[in-house]
Amino acid sequence: MGSMSFDKDGEGAPLFADINVTPLVDVMLVLLIIFMVTAPFMIETVGVDLPKGHGRQGEGLTAPLTISIDKQANITIAGQKFSLDQLKLFLNESPRVKNGEPIFVEADQAISHGVVMGVMSTAHEAGAVKINLMMEKP
Repeated sequence: MGSMSFDKDGEGAPLFADINVTPLVDVMLVLLIIFMVTAPFMIETVGVDLPKGHGRQGEGLTAPLTISIDKQANITIAGQKFSLDQLKLFLNESPRVKNGEPIFVEADQAISHGVVMGVMSTAHEAGAVKINLMMEKP
């Protein structure tokens, strides 16, 4: 039996059937860089008019767990609305709260103190130990 070959003279080297992965790796690295650059812009925010004040800049956090309270006392996390009971259930199940990560509360300056304290006490009941209030620099 003869061997199959694609050479004209019939005496060629066997076919080289490996795939060159260098272009694939190059494309994947470019996609990785694109996603790393655009990911910070994908975070949804709620229109909250924060009070102004002096304080330290948060350090080392890329995407902290932020509870937002708008002018209508709507409680949201990353665009999802919660009641106080739903917030407590969500935070109870959150691995970030269980790991002791800080929670940030951003409340519109027109909202009453009681609503903010209700959210903070609900977070504390759910196991949060580090609860921070956010403000804008003057």
